[in-house]
Amino acid sequence: MGQPRARAALVPVSIHDLGTLGGAVSQAKAVNRRGQVVGTSRDALGRTRAFLWEDTLGIVDLKPLTGVNSSANDINDGGEIAGGGDTGFGDFHAYLLSAGTSFDLGTLGGNESEALAVNGRGQVAGHSRGAAAPAKHGFVIAEPGTMIDLGTLGGATSIAHDLNETGDAVGLAETRSGQPRAFLWTATDGMRDLGTLGAASMALGINNRSEVVGGSGHAFLWTARGGMVDLGTLGGRTSCANAINDAGCVVGASQTGASDARGLPVTHAFLWTPDGGMLDLGTLGGDHSAAVAVTNGDGGTIRIAGHSHDASGRMRAALWAVRLG
Repeated sequence: MGQPRARAALVPVSIHDLGTLGGAVSQAKAVNRRGQVVGTSRDALGRTRAFLWEDTLGIVDLKPLTGVNSSANDINDGGEIAGGGDTGFGDFHAYLLSAGTSFDLGTLGGNESEALAVNGRGQVAGHSRGAAAPAKHGFVIAEPGTMIDLGTLGGATSIAHDLNETGDAVGLAETRSGQPRAFLWTATDGMRDLGTLGAASMALGINNRSEVVGGSGHAFLWTARGGMVDLGTLGGRTSCANAINDAGCVVGASQTGASDARGLPVTHAFLWTPDGGMLDLGTLGGDHSAAVAVTNGDGGTIRIAGHSHDASGRMRAALWAVRLG
């Protein structure tokens, strides 16, 4: 049955503001087991830039490609980083940064692509525009130089959000009637519609047990045996799950049932475990936060990356540490 499930006792250890590259806003997108965090931040000129954060170095501009704007969306345990950036020629391309060298991953024929996930084998998933149609299609690069178009569920658009160590990918694809659906794609079986909880659905994370998480009005967990299960909320109307580790720990964001000063629903980052339910991870002092990535546990502690408003209402990249009791 694989790795043991997480136990119920959860103790938040810390939440840390990772700062910015000189601008007002930053967001963390991924964290690896070495504690390296990647994401995007505005710099002092207002540009959106990819960053790498490490405890000993702080936040650093990655400068993966030659253009102005860039993103860093995932990092594997070996330190390889996937994202997208301006090429300097009017296009926006997916890249893989490995051993200090940035590789332009190209497109499916159009002028735009972005890598959203990289696994430990250096395989990459994301989305790209094709040459003939403006709609985006999800892609997987299982071997260097070969970008596989994942197609759709009969509609125009798809996006691959994550992939596991065996190269299985998950994301969102439109059906023939234009409905967004969570999908699971494998090299042997192609694209599978994972269904919904009654509304549109999208899959955002997959672990090495092929357990899938995402959102369909509420955060969901999908397994081959149990199908799509509603994970509930923190008391509000909606929630969404963004990532799952190999122990079945799920992170995401949920409305709490409270409202902020503008009258908008308060949204907090959460951690859900199979035996412990949903834990509110709190904020950096502001009203809102979201968790988007989670590591496998080392010494009983997991790291969770995301973003949070601080007491001044500024959005900051955030790193949580939670001990599993």
